[in-house]
Amino acid sequence: MRTLKITFLFLFVFSSLIKAQSNLARSISLNIEQQKLSSVLAMIEEKGGFRFSYNSNILPVDSLVTIHENNLNIAETLDKLLNHRFEYRQSGNFVIIRYAPLELLLLVNESVGNPELYTITGQVVDKRSNKPIEDASIYEKNLLVSELSDGNGYFSMRLKNITQPISLTVSKENYKSTITHFLAEVNITNRKEGSAERFISGNLGDIEKTWLGNTLVTAQQKIQSINIGGFISKAPFQFSLIPGLNSHGSLSGQVVNKFSFNVVGAYSAGVDGGEIGLGFNINKSDVQYFQFAGGFNLVGGNVRGVQIAGFFNGVIGDVRAAQVALAYNRVGKGFEGFQVGGIYNHVNQDVKGIQLSLGLNTIGGTLKGWQTGALNLVNKETKGVQIGIGGNIVAGRTSGVQVGGIANINKESSGVNLAMLANLTGQTASGLQIGAINYAKKLKGVQLGILNVSGQNDGYSIGLVNIALKGYHKFSFGTNESTTYNVVYKGGSKRLYNMLMFGTNKKSAEKIYTGGLGFGKEMKVFRSVSLNPEISSQYVYQGSWDYLNLLNKFELPLNIRLNKWLAIQGGPSVNVYYTKQNNKIGEFGLLQEKHKDFAFNDPRYTGWLGWNVGLVIL
Repeated sequence: MRTLKITFLFLFVFSSLIKAQSNLARSISLNIEQQKLSSVLAMIEEKGGFRFSYNSNILPVDSLVTIHENNLNIAETLDKLLNHRFEYRQSGNFVIIRYAPLELLLLVNESVGNPELYTITGQVVDKRSNKPIEDASIYEKNLLVSELSDGNGYFSMRLKNITQPISLTVSKENYKSTITHFLAEVNITNRKEGSAERFISGNLGDIEKTWLGNTLVTAQQKIQSINIGGFISKAPFQFSLIPGLNSHGSLSGQVVNKFSFNVVGAYSAGVDGGEIGLGFNINKSDVQYFQFAGGFNLVGGNVRGVQIAGFFNGVIGDVRAAQVALAYNRVGKGFEGFQVGGIYNHVNQDVKGIQLSLGLNTIGGTLKGWQTGALNLVNKETKGVQIGIGGNIVAGRTSGVQVGGIANINKESSGVNLAMLANLTGQTASGLQIGAINYAKKLKGVQLGILNVSGQNDGYSIGLVNIALKGYHKFSFGTNESTTYNVVYKGGSKRLYNMLMFGTNKKSAEKIYTGGLGFGKEMKVFRSVSLNPEISSQYVYQGSWDYLNLLNKFELPLNIRLNKWLAIQGGPSVNVYYTKQNNKIGEFGLLQEKHKDFAFNDPRYTGWLGWNVGLVIL
């Protein structure tokens, strides 16, 4: 290892406003007259080849500005546009604009020591008033050592194992930051991968606004977050007993660790490797690869990898991971991966993966994967598979498959809905509904159930009772060769309607009753004339329930409409009668005897040609 001895106890101390050395030093020319500040900043981004990051609630982006300048550097241009009330710091390809109308000074009282132990004491004061500044952050970003100034602005910092010149950064909310450099008697070595400062955009204070974050994060850590903002350092390791007692001190919320071990719990900027917390883990930005907590994980950014918690996982950003919690998982944005929650899973945006719980699954966006729970709620639409032991509720459109133990409730449906009890679609159902009860305001697909109800029926309803409130529903009263009195309800659509049929024959010595189901289709011939092919099957009661008697019919009645509410019908029929009763009872006995020449090889079957005639109430 190459070393260079610098023998000079204190070479110089200097302070300066933080100016980035590359992007901010570039010269540009602007000739702008009364344009929005946001548009002008976009022009500077294009000329400088970088991106701005700023809080639009503080920066007056809608204000109109005028500037005519040639060959000014970008920092000077921004000062003119923003009236010297902001500071600018560069990180990577970002220039961060931070509200800072005030200026501070670092007054060094003493700086003594050696590479093993170096001490710096001083005071932070307001540059204009010379008043002391309380709770200013003083930190060495390479050594990850920090202090907060006291009520009189004083601080004392102890630095150990120094291998590089010392750079102290002083930051305070609403003040422009300063950097003070020290060249002490140090051994400068070839450094391993250090903790170079970088910038993370976004609302990094969100995690501290949660109830748990506000309770468990210390006041000193919150102040550091406010003062330093999105400037984050990296470290290979963190050890923590509790959030306020750890290897990075009050600066822990500004450090992303490769690995973190936390006895009770910890607070950090994020994880870029692995984290184990016997109690809990709190991270204000991203976590990736692996995180385990005996109690809970609370993450303010995004999660990539595997996240396991004994109680719950709470993530404010996106999750692309396997996420497991015995109680519940809560994701503030989108989810892609595999999620298991014992009681509850909630994703605020879209899900592209699998959610499993014994209780409730809720999605604020669209489901494009698989979801299983006692109850599933989707706020937009589903394009995947949902299985709800109790049911599924979708506020938008379903185009996948839903299986509900009790019910499926949708706004619109173009997929498959299966339910033991009911499928309810508030608007248009153009897929398949299978359930005991099916409802759609407008049916363009297929309903299969005991009771099918639709407001407007342009599809197919197959069931015991089909009701189209604004569609096809008719009653017919007629007679035929086998039963004197017949009543039929026809409901559904012209494409396919269901028939609920009842008949009786009082001419027999013993009364005969018939009842059954059928299907038909209305085929228009002329304006007031239609042909209705119909097929049906009816049970024939002949005095005993011990025998199965079935009358199967194919009828071809012609309907002639007389006015808006009345039509006459009549036509031929083909009949096939099946019975196990040996005694020939009533009209059916006579029909069997009369048409015995038309009997099949099996004596239980008899066939004949018949007729029907009657009235239809429209």
